Amino acid sequence: MHKADAVTLREQVLRRLRSGEKVATVAADSGVSDSTVYRWRRKSGRAATTPPAARRSPSIGSAAVPAPPTPVPPVEGYVGDITGPGLTDTWGVTGTDLGVSAVAPNGKLVSVFGDTFSGPTVGQGDWRAPVALIGSGDTNNQIRYENAGGADPNYAQQLWPYVHDAQPWNQGGISTVIPSDVLVFGQTMYLHAIVNRGFGNVIWTGIWASSDNGVTWQEMGAKATFHASLYNGYAQLWSWDYNPDDGWVYIVSTGFQRDKGIILRRVRPGDIDDMRKYSGWGWANNQWAWGNTPTPITPPAETWGELTLRRLETGTWILGGFLSSAYALGYRTIDSPTANLYEAEVQTPVVGTTWDAQNLANNQVAQLYGGYVLPGSQLDVPGGVGLVVSQWDTATGWPYRTMQFRVTLKDTTGPSNGPALAINQTKPRAKAPRAGAPRRRATRASS
Repeated sequence: MHKADAVTLREQVLRRLRSGEKVATVAADSGVSDSTVYRWRRKSGRAATTPPAARRSPSIGSAAVPAPPTPVPPVEGYVGDITGPGLTDTWGVTGTDLGVSAVAPNGKLVSVFGDTFSGPTVGQGDWRAPVALIGSGDTNNQIRYENAGGADPNYAQQLWPYVHDAQPWNQGGISTVIPSDVLVFGQTMYLHAIVNRGFGNVIWTGIWASSDNGVTWQEMGAKATFHASLYNGYAQLWSWDYNPDDGWVYIVSTGFQRDKGIILRRVRPGDIDDMRKYSGWGWANNQWAWGNTPTPITPPAETWGELTLRRLETGTWILGGFLSSAYALGYRTIDSPTANLYEAEVQTPVVGTTWDAQNLANNQVAQLYGGYVLPGSQLDVPGGVGLVVSQWDTATGWPYRTMQFRVTLKDTTGPSNGPALAINQTKPRAKAPRAGAPRRRATRASS
């Protein structure tokens, strides 16, 4: 093949991979081997993360030609992969998901990932969860990692030791531990995580803390451990943020199984490690009040998966994540965590689709989930909200990755955002169809 033709073919292959097509499909259509496609993608990823060395111009002698400028991320849509071959495999993070992200006290971006494999597909290689990568990036800047959390900065080790057990559960009884969300308060980072015994079977959740900017994590103890059945299973999957206006940490939560709505609680930062100090927001005695058993704050037809609750610098909040009942990433902008969600518009900037209809540039993603809001997000700005989106082809095990998107969310807060009416909350909760949403975890031999 002529060199120019080879370059053209390589660029065509890389464009198709960036659009989300599978390696096997692209390789078969292009007439090149899978290994060649993987190699091209790895080299492309390294080129994107490492500035090219200055080149010597034959006509100028020793004068250096300036390196080309860093590509500007698109105003809206798919920014690029965050994890995968050529990007994070150097830390043993080849296939992974979730990627809840927060700015550490030292200003670095810390991302915590779920089930992570060093091999090219789910189930291959070294299995760890959770793991952390540390680097930089936000809504307006592409995420780049510099080192791993844990004991070895050059390899993403599991953040705390346990064995990925399987039946008959004689090695600790835990199949995996999945991160929920990261909260930063003062010089401490808090990670809520979900402990599973088999697929979809949550046994308890707990809180771990880091005082060294997300490198090492310590379990906070028995009083920061929450049974899976707490509030009928609505307190398994969390997101939380601190409100400096009133001094409370607000926690939204739902079930891990993507078949429930959302409840709301709050706690003082100094009491995060004491479950007895958490207060629920619920309807009782014809009024909403703190101190009641938490009542779902979302309409009955809505079911949710991964959640994200973030207070913006303007004081406005974003609440959303994976809206499983719509097979989309959905978000509300609200002026308070206790706002009336029945009257707050749900915006769905990223929607689920089939693999043959996937179009990442237009925010149509196959088997999507996650949808965590990134630091630096702004409302009413084109591409002003950054998202970390997960994708997993459960049929083949790849793609199994996290991606960065930029979307536009309108500020729809207003005087109508008051407490939800009781009549809405007393209706029976209808079981909503999941619209073909993918399973949260595929069954694994070791689960």
